[in-house]
Amino acid sequence: MRLCGYGLVACLLMGTPMAVGKQLPERANLVPNPGFEDVDAAGVLRGWKLPKPVFSVSEEAPRTGSKCLKYHNEDPARYQLAAIPLELKTGQRYEFSVWVKTANLAGKDSGATVCIEWHDADGKYLGGSYPRGIKGTHATWTEVKGVTVRVPDRAAGCSLTCYVRKGMTGTAWFDDVMVREYYPPLVDAITADAYRGVYAGGKAGISVGLSLDEQRLRPEDITISLVLQDETGVPVARGKLEKIKIDEADFSVNMQPLAVGEYTALVKAETRGGGRSATTEVRLHRVVSLPKRAVAIDRYGRTLVDGVPFFPLGTYWGDIKEKHLALYAQSAFNCLMPYGRPHADQMDLVQKYGLKVIYSLKDYYAGTKFCPHSIKTPDDERPAIEEAVKRFRGHPALLAWYLNDELPPSMVDRLSRHQRWLEELDPDHPTWVVLYQVRDLRRYLSTFDILGTDPYPLPNHPIRRALDWTRMTRSAVFGKRAIWQVPQIFDYAAYRKGKEREACRAPTLLEMRSMAWQCIAAGANGLIFYSWFDLWRSTVHDPFEKRWPQIKAMAAEIAAHQDILLSLPAAPAPEVSSDESVGRRAWKYRGSTCVLLVNSGPEPRSARITLDDGVQATKVFGNGSIGSKAGACVVTLPPFEPVMVRLQGR
Repeated sequence: MRLCGYGLVACLLMGTPMAVGKQLPERANLVPNPGFEDVDAAGVLRGWKLPKPVFSVSEEAPRTGSKCLKYHNEDPARYQLAAIPLELKTGQRYEFSVWVKTANLAGKDSGATVCIEWHDADGKYLGGSYPRGIKGTHATWTEVKGVTVRVPDRAAGCSLTCYVRKGMTGTAWFDDVMVREYYPPLVDAITADAYRGVYAGGKAGISVGLSLDEQRLRPEDITISLVLQDETGVPVARGKLEKIKIDEADFSVNMQPLAVGEYTALVKAETRGGGRSATTEVRLHRVVSLPKRAVAIDRYGRTLVDGVPFFPLGTYWGDIKEKHLALYAQSAFNCLMPYGRPHADQMDLVQKYGLKVIYSLKDYYAGTKFCPHSIKTPDDERPAIEEAVKRFRGHPALLAWYLNDELPPSMVDRLSRHQRWLEELDPDHPTWVVLYQVRDLRRYLSTFDILGTDPYPLPNHPIRRALDWTRMTRSAVFGKRAIWQVPQIFDYAAYRKGKEREACRAPTLLEMRSMAWQCIAAGANGLIFYSWFDLWRSTVHDPFEKRWPQIKAMAAEIAAHQDILLSLPAAPAPEVSSDESVGRRAWKYRGSTCVLLVNSGPEPRSARITLDDGVQATKVFGNGSIGSKAGACVVTLPPFEPVMVRLQGR
């Protein structure tokens, strides 16, 4: 999202790093005139840009002090914003908030809120943070808050804006704006390496996210420990620290001698000499044998359907129509994610055509844009979810539950509750979420079984974004969760108008192939493309009849090699030398090793695979060439091309 049209003058950002120290610095409020109290002799609010007639300074029951900011708008076509420049540091994160109350604030969007944005030296928009707002009538003051990602190094100016989302009418009041430096806890994420933390003996691997870099600390500046407690809180085992880095610590815990039951792995980190400390925990379950589930995720991230490895290959849908299912079933796609929440007859149709459904519960959050009308408050969420889950959890077409489509980090507590409910209500099917917030993914670890991100590069970004985002996604889950990525097959022209629409185009077959294989090379265990319904909205230059055969060909190529993709990872992996623009991944397959290489860029690249004596290399697929040279296989990769090489021999 970007706010525009208000001509805000950007101020200079400070690049000065924070001094190293054991104590965090004082975190002053960085907003000048945060309570809207400072007005000059002419009645003009100092520091703020207040466009008329929508915004004014008001004395109507402020939260504190004698004044507040008032918004009143009766024209949904009018969109005005109240903004103030800020002095922020590049490389720093910030938490920010505003207190809001509303009266008859109506419209399709989320209401009265606040945001922070940054710009480069030429005033070009670089990004920002946009928490959801408040609408309707809220007579009591309610806090709207958010946390930014790190302010980018290229940022030269920054602003804070109080506003009501576009297309809305009514009245809102704002007071007590706050922006201050944000320092996450020393430990900011945790996960186990088994699906839902269930172990039938063996060792548990526990990974913990650290935020040492943001606090200007080194691994040697902290102590960190893991204690395993039983259900009564009694310590029963200690974890072994396997490694520690600036952003991660890994522990192992021997589960073999433990009694069957529930346990908590409690991790504590603190700076040496005290001053700062933080704890986090994850639930573990010791069982006699792993439960048999209709759908599960194994320790390699593979999806198991009735115990058999399955590579999800699908697209996003709107509603389900049989004529479309009949056409879709003629492709290599094996599943679909319909936004339309299919009813029983539609689920039966999907089963009839041999397909699987990822069932969407992503709107079951009170106050969100597409929330069902029956959900008025958060108390209504559990009954609605329970009704849907009980209705379909036994259906043979069900593959997974879709719990979150890009909802913000500020909702993590609510998202976590929904995840816990699904674990309780349906142990037989995993949950999947999709996010674009690639810098904040670890904050969501408690909210899903399977993670996806949606790198849609065209027309504004290099298609290497598919590789980079998948790498970030895998890193965020410490390589311990399944990843179903969402590559682009749609044309952004379906969402643009005028000149912006004219600048759009559909991805070519080569680009779609490359993005799909980039995701796989970086660690994806499934691909759900966006989107089937957009293919029917394409321009006259790219009609469905042209695009669909290309997409079918791409899917067929992936499906033709799914036996390899569903094999276990090669351990150790062959040594591959190439630059970072080449994605790589290796599997053990029928006594051989298969190595996938993908060129993510527009220029030719090469990669060198070191070969042991007696090992022969052959090409499995791809338009590149391979050759042998000095104990190595040299692979030449044309622009955007994937190549898979099979290594056989001693």
